[in-house]
Amino acid sequence: MQRLSIKMTTSFLRTVLLAVVAFLFFFFVFAAHPALAQQTAFEKFGEASTLPTDDIAIIVARVIRAIFGVVGIIFTGLVIYAGFLYFLARGEPEPVKKSKKILQQSIIGLILMFSSYSIATYILNRLLEAAFTSSVSSTAEAYSEPLSGALGGGIIDDHYPERNATDIPRNTRIFVSFKEAIDPASLIEGYESNPDSTALNTDSVLIYPTDDGSGSALLSDQVVVTFDEEQKVFVFDPVGYLGSADKDINYTVTLTTEIQKADGSDAFTGAYSSGYEWTFEVSTEIDLTPPYITSVVPKQDAKEPRNVTIEINFSEAMDPVASTGSYLVSQDPLFTNIQVLDESGKNVEGAFEISNGYRTVSFTTIDACGEDPCGDTIYCLPTNQLITSFAKAATLNDAEVPQAKSSGVTFDGLVDSAANSLDGDHDGDACGSELDTVSCKDEEANDNYQWTFTTTDEINDIVPQVVSVNPGIEEDEISQTNDVEVRFNTFLKSSTVKTDSVSLWPDPYYEFWFAVRKDNTDTETVVHLEHPTLVSTDEGGWDYWPVLTHEIKSTYQICMYPAIGPNSCLDPDTGRRSANAPYCCNGVPSASQCQTDTQDEVDGTLYPVPNDYVLPNNTETEL
Repeated sequence: MQRLSIKMTTSFLRTVLLAVVAFLFFFFVFAAHPALAQQTAFEKFGEASTLPTDDIAIIVARVIRAIFGVVGIIFTGLVIYAGFLYFLARGEPEPVKKSKKILQQSIIGLILMFSSYSIATYILNRLLEAAFTSSVSSTAEAYSEPLSGALGGGIIDDHYPERNATDIPRNTRIFVSFKEAIDPASLIEGYESNPDSTALNTDSVLIYPTDDGSGSALLSDQVVVTFDEEQKVFVFDPVGYLGSADKDINYTVTLTTEIQKADGSDAFTGAYSSGYEWTFEVSTEIDLTPPYITSVVPKQDAKEPRNVTIEINFSEAMDPVASTGSYLVSQDPLFTNIQVLDESGKNVEGAFEISNGYRTVSFTTIDACGEDPCGDTIYCLPTNQLITSFAKAATLNDAEVPQAKSSGVTFDGLVDSAANSLDGDHDGDACGSELDTVSCKDEEANDNYQWTFTTTDEINDIVPQVVSVNPGIEEDEISQTNDVEVRFNTFLKSSTVKTDSVSLWPDPYYEFWFAVRKDNTDTETVVHLEHPTLVSTDEGGWDYWPVLTHEIKSTYQICMYPAIGPNSCLDPDTGRRSANAPYCCNGVPSASQCQTDTQDEVDGTLYPVPNDYVLPNNTETEL
């Protein structure tokens, strides 16, 4: 009878052991790694019903815990039983031997039980980790573009030509905007000893036909380098035409790790420490079409609160060095290619900034007149005055109209990326700032652009609101290639709509670039987030988080705080945002800054995903 008990005990333990191993296998393989999990139709049904919706992994874990509880009870019972037999043996060898055997086999069974759990857990974890890592890595590899992440997420805010651009004219120049001031000596050869030097430092920047390789890169004396007064925007002007008159040629621009910030530190660090690279295709054409102004803010003859920002929107990318600068009486030289004048004809002091793919110039005065909800200073134009804004066309190169004549290393007026002078009246001809009777139809006209508006004594303090987002919050099966669009209820100050304030992040993270653009309708601004092809639902449907921070400001310099998003972020009773919940997180009002589940570490590398979100939007993609 005792022998039968021992066999039954061993058999039972073996059965329990196999059951636990089976459950472990089921748990680790079919319960799914959290990072692989996607909501199923059954889960959606469960949420809509009143039925229990516990995850299968939780149920299995509970069963395993119950089994181990039973095993513990059985083991305790067997120990007590063995002790009882030993006590009754009264020193007789056979009963003592049997009781010891029961105790020994019970302990061995318990050890095997826990060992099998540990071994099975370790093996299955390693297998799943390998499968998951392989799956994530292979998908990310298929969609990521090497040396691209510094655009948007890293040090680079924008550049022209854009990534993978086509039909770029042969006489184009290349612009790069950095988020921080850059040491010119790391981009210009000989700059340390001669600040007037303009030769390219080929250790830092390579420009070459893609098929010919970096060994064919333009030499130092084949590219003229200039930069803006903040040392953030650099222009690379090839001395000769790029490409060929016979066929389109693809070009590569590589920004290397030799580039340094103004403080002497490396420009490319962390996840983007290998530098940045992009390509574009140069056509066989020369650009001789002058740029023109598409719209201005404020409009002609408008009456505006005095904290309005003046903006000029152009038809194409403009030379950033010729289009930006400051007019400060204490500073020399004075920037005069664009001017803002009060009623007396005196220049209003302030600074001009370029943004929006080099198509928008914004002017902000230096006259402080208040604070916005974020505590930032608001600047105002002269009160109750007629303000005249003036955009100057560049002097023409008589031999190559509409090409502008350079003034030193830049121009005395506004020019586009191909150095064509501004066509102020948009008649198709460039006449320059001074009349060129040979090229212009109207002998008494020039191509300067001028408009006026009147300021009031009011300050507009309305917080900009997000009217709609596309794709919608938590929308799935979206386009892989369409821009992410955010529509606001008012005009935005273009120089605040940059990759520091508007961004897009994949979750889990892989090397991913993004760029920000905007368009104005008659009454509002639409922000566009450009991006590479998104991961399709056929390969897992990555989540993507568009992020808008309170650094976004209206054209009246009011920050987006509180963050008023689509209607889901409004109080249903008042139709307004609560002061206690100034953030809008995935369509839900929040008292604290929003967070995401973004994977911060891949292969041991930390990626700089910001954590001060204002309007995250969780989306998936499909082909």
